[in-house]
Amino acid sequence: MTTAIVERTITAFLDGDDSLEINNIIHSTAGAARFGYTGPLVGGTTVYSWSAAALIEALGNQWLDQGWVEFQLRKPVYPEELITTRVSPLPPSGGKLSKTEGGSPTVEFTMTKHNGDIAVRGTAGLGIAGFNSEITDASDRSPVPQPDDRPFITRALAPLGEDLPAMSIDLSATESTRYAAELARDPGPLWRGPGARVHPGWIAQRANALLAHTWRYTAIHASSQIQHLAPVQPDQRLLVSGRLASGYERKGHEYAVIDLTISAEDGRDLVRMRQPTIYQVAAR
Repeated sequence: MTTAIVERTITAFLDGDDSLEINNIIHSTAGAARFGYTGPLVGGTTVYSWSAAALIEALGNQWLDQGWVEFQLRKPVYPEELITTRVSPLPPSGGKLSKTEGGSPTVEFTMTKHNGDIAVRGTAGLGIAGFNSEITDASDRSPVPQPDDRPFITRALAPLGEDLPAMSIDLSATESTRYAAELARDPGPLWRGPGARVHPGWIAQRANALLAHTWRYTAIHASSQIQHLAPVQPDQRLLVSGRLASGYERKGHEYAVIDLTISAEDGRDLVRMRQPTIYQVAAR
């Protein structure tokens, strides 16, 4: 772990087609305009993925073995905006941080836009975070195929307090490397070759992927709490299971809290996560 401040800068880009044909139209120019935004919103997990290299430099590779991160998305990010990640060390006793077993060192990080607005603010550290025990597990982890017809999720239909149908993913090394290179724009050696890891940004995306396995939606990622329990490696079948733990309304938006677990093909839990997501966006 380094005690120095770590910074990385990237020019934001749209992480998919700018089209109303995509699954989540908030990430298109025309779709975002329907809700009063001035441009397409870059996916929240893609924005988070741009912080991974700085977090790993600050905390070391062991953060991917057993480490945690929690962050809030505070401002939308649009294509062509300059985003600077800044990771700063903090004392283990920092009162505003998630407590970890053994008092593991923690850092705070911000992702700041060129106009000075903080788009993302979070903390991260080694060990097991206090929030890990609050994340609930699905009672049924049996994967099911994606249905041919996926309804649009609404407040009336959202299965709050219930399991989401689980899904299995055969993640190849080629696809894992492509994600790191093209979406995370992360050239680091950790994502390539023998013993390669799966990028944290791809891991964070599994909450929306699990929701999209059953439902269509227009959604905005609000925040995440992610606990890495063991290395996630490609070329295996991963199981993603979870549930809509709860829901609430704020400023006209309808939120669902997604709790999920990513498991290895041998049954070991690799990652646990909680992600509040706006699944019905209020017009601005």
